[in-house]
Amino acid sequence: MKDVLSLLRFDLTQALRNRGVVIWVLLFPLLLATVFVFMFDGYASGEAAHAARVGVVSDGSAAADELVAVLDELASGEEAVLEVVTYPDEASAAEGAQSEEVCAYVVASADAAPRMEVPARSTGTVDQAVVQLVLERYLQVSSTLATVAEADPAALPSADAATRLAEALAGDDVESVRLSVLRTESSEFARYYYAMLGFSSLMGAQVALLLVVTKRADGSPEGARRQLGAVGPVRQLASALLAAWVVVFVCLVVALVYIRVVADVSFGGREGLAVAACAACALVSCAIGTFIGSIPRLSTSAKDVICTIATMGLSLPAGLFGTPSLRLADWLSLHLPWAQAINPAVQVGEAFYRLAFYDSLAPFAQSVGTILSISAVLLAVAALFMRRQRYAAL
Repeated sequence: MKDVLSLLRFDLTQALRNRGVVIWVLLFPLLLATVFVFMFDGYASGEAAHAARVGVVSDGSAAADELVAVLDELASGEEAVLEVVTYPDEASAAEGAQSEEVCAYVVASADAAPRMEVPARSTGTVDQAVVQLVLERYLQVSSTLATVAEADPAALPSADAATRLAEALAGDDVESVRLSVLRTESSEFARYYYAMLGFSSLMGAQVALLLVVTKRADGSPEGARRQLGAVGPVRQLASALLAAWVVVFVCLVVALVYIRVVADVSFGGREGLAVAACAACALVSCAIGTFIGSIPRLSTSAKDVICTIATMGLSLPAGLFGTPSLRLADWLSLHLPWAQAINPAVQVGEAFYRLAFYDSLAPFAQSVGTILSISAVLLAVAALFMRRQRYAAL
């Protein structure tokens, strides 16, 4: 027992003194999370950060003046949603839209219904959507007022009555309530952070790889001496695995706390279970590194390359690398669900996603169970590889 504890202390020291471990397993996930915070800042709330700048072309008719008055009203006050720019003619408005002075322009005349024009080759923006929504709302209210006036002129005895009707349609008398079937409010960006935790788990495989390689007779001169020492290969593997697990687990918890506090990523009030999930994630990370490190008759540099390729390749279907990666993940989940089920990076992300948004813990337990099963298989194969072997020379 004393020998094992001494070996464990030595393995922990060796891992923490390795610069690559500190950079890639601890600092890189924090840096990646920081990049996400700056990328997604200002979008998570779903609110516009500024008023939509819209141009207006009016022919001076009563109908046109009515629309201009509505737009001016929406452009006034501290919470204005629009900023109106008046143009003398449509050609000037089109030039302003093309130069991005305004996001779009509205043409109001007595001869036709108001219409919105956008710059050529525009792919659509949030500001344009705001202007279109305002214009559609105006047309709906105007149409309702016209229908009421035609059916019963006495129903609109004065302009004040018409104003009250418009306010009733556009105001707070009719309100919509957003319902959610999830435990916590969903966020389109949370998925990136969960995928980042999966990526971080696989990055931790470098720790186990480092420790296991130094215990193989064909990995280093130190490994050759250890293979001939009094401590058996299985006990050496257990020490390396435990030391790697401790290091990766602590790094994952640090990343978890960082994205919870700094990025405000929700775990549905189940932070304790999230920490427990980190323990399972650290285990699969160590299992991957141990499996690769224990492969016989393979150089250390080749094992490093395999570990890096495995980390990037398995993280791609987890949805970490932008929209194309998310589309690939969704396509695989639909057409090849078994490929996602055996992917540890995907299962790590799914575990945190299900923990945060599902009422039942059964889906979360399923993901954790899959992670533990993958770990058991890889560790069993690694134990076979780590048995004492014959070598032509040491």
